Formats: sequence, structure tokens, C-alpha cells
Amino acid sequence: MKKALITFSFFVAGAASIGLYQYFRTPDKAMEMKPAYEGSADGFAGILMDFEWETGTVIQLSDTIQSAERKSITFPNGIIVTKDTSDSSLWPTEGYITVKGIYQGKEVDEFFGETLIRVSGAFLLEPSKPENLN
Repeated sequence: MKKALITFSFFVAGAASIGLYQYFRTPDKAMEMKPAYEGSADGFAGILMDFEWETGTVIQLSDTIQSAERKSITFPNGIIVTKDTSDSSLWPTEGYITVKGIYQGKEVDEFFGETLIRVSGAFLLEPSKPENLN
């Protein structure tokens, strides 16, 4: 009886510690966090012209894909979105999509002189759909 009680106590303590860890841990993926910005890629680029955002901020962007590669897409105004390694969904190469990722900052392309906005660790929220033309 005593052995069973000790074993049961061990499992309860283990479950409680795992539960507390999950409750107090800091989320590490964009999918687990609330976005600080939700809107179009154009709108986000416009905001960045006025002031700088802190890197590591979670954002949710919806816009038309300008170009696509295997693990990244480009939205208007030089916003490059890189897919999270754990996102197993197949990203579309064209259309209007919604993604959620982590803002990594701005940089100037030395060759073309364009300002690029980097978003990494992104997850596809809404696959390709027709744009609202109204």
C-alpha cells in the first residue's frame, strides 16, 4: 500500500510540474502568440515608414503574393515572409493569403537599394483565396 501511494504521489507531482511549466512558459512560436498587428502588408509597410517596431513582435499579414520560393514568399513593399520549419502545410505560390510570423526588422538591399522587411517563423493561416474586389 505504501509503495502504491509513493508511486501515485510521484506521478501527481510530475503531472503538476508539467502543467505549471506549460502554464508559465513563454511561447516560442508565432502561432502561439497574439499578433500586435493584423492587416495588410501594405498597411504594415506604411506604419514602418513612420516608426520602427521592436524585433520579435508577432504580426499577422494578409495580402497578395508577389513571388514565391520553396520556403518563403514576398508581399508588396518588399516584405519577405519565411516559413517556420515546423509548418508542414504547402504554401501557395499565388493568390491572397494570410500568414502569422515574427517581425525581424528592416534592411537595405545593397544591390538594388530597396528596403526589405523581414518576417520569419511564419505559419499559413488562410490558404489562397480570391481577393475582395469591392
